[in-house]
Amino acid sequence: MGFAKLNIWITELGNPCKIDKRTWYVNIYTCDGRILEWCGKRYIVQEAKCGHLETEVPPGCYVVNAVWGYWIDSQGLIHGNHFTHNAIVQACCGEMSCVALFTPVNHICGIVFHLAVKDLLMQNLIPKDAAQRLNVAMTEVLKYMPKPVNEFELGILEELDELAKKRVTEDKPKA
Repeated sequence: MGFAKLNIWITELGNPCKIDKRTWYVNIYTCDGRILEWCGKRYIVQEAKCGHLETEVPPGCYVVNAVWGYWIDSQGLIHGNHFTHNAIVQACCGEMSCVALFTPVNHICGIVFHLAVKDLLMQNLIPKDAAQRLNVAMTEVLKYMPKPVNEFELGILEELDELAKKRVTEDKPKA
């Protein structure tokens, strides 16, 4: 049995075609959502200079993400200030797997959260007044967030919104 190698690359903010030049910190989770621990090593906040990290892991299925800055609070909890998307990788014995982590602009995170709250409201899972307060605040905050460089990041949001409305309509009990 041999280790697997992960070759992890992190993209520039909003640009899937370029590798970022800053230092990132990579986290590797087991498929049950826990930080990978092997032989006394925790695979958390591993430094990835110039957007790259190569590391050996035991064979398995992993979730990988990265953050470009982090801090540890007084209770020992780790916090980050800009996350990549997650990637899932199957790491096989004696093989190298490449992992590309896309870094969305904050605007996308805000819009997706905004849509999630809208969907929760349509399902009557949150109070209308709470959703309205959030809507006002998020609309204001989104004005200040950098917009996506590439249209693909926003291209499907209208379609997702329509599908969510359709699903809620279809799920309503028939009179």
